[in-house]
Amino acid sequence: MLWGLSVFAMSAGTAVVPVFSAEVYLVSVVLTQAGPPWWVLGPVAAAGQLLGKAVHYLAARGVVRLPGLLNRAGRGEGWRWPRRLHELCERHPVSGAGMVLLSGLVGVPPFAAVVLAAGMLRSSLVVWLPSAVLGRVARFCLLAAVPELLRFSAPLVGGAPT
Repeated sequence: MLWGLSVFAMSAGTAVVPVFSAEVYLVSVVLTQAGPPWWVLGPVAAAGQLLGKAVHYLAARGVVRLPGLLNRAGRGEGWRWPRRLHELCERHPVSGAGMVLLSGLVGVPPFAAVVLAAGMLRSSLVVWLPSAVLGRVARFCLLAAVPELLRFSAPLVGGAPT
């Protein structure tokens, strides 16, 4: 239980202030502790990440004020991509949901950027949240399961013991 709480707290904290990788922390907990199984820690890490990213989403919408992090007045021509992404999502809703899913699962485009774009464009949570949840849960479950899968396959890699 304590390890689950630590994974949740670390995931939420690193989502707001990315000074450490939630993925690295999750895998290190799975490797070093006899705590909850991967199918518990994966969704817990995803919930923490989504809670933390909700702060960025709300800040981009202007609901939460984060001084200096989201200065709208300082954006130049480089910030046209959120508008283009929004137009793509309106023309092809399945493509937009697919992009959020892909971003949540593999991180391309960066999930933090997709969350900020969704907030700046005032996208509804109902539109992008299901894809984000599915992508993040799948990502963290896969990451938490890999060490266990490698433990099971280790004897096969080295051959039969003598």
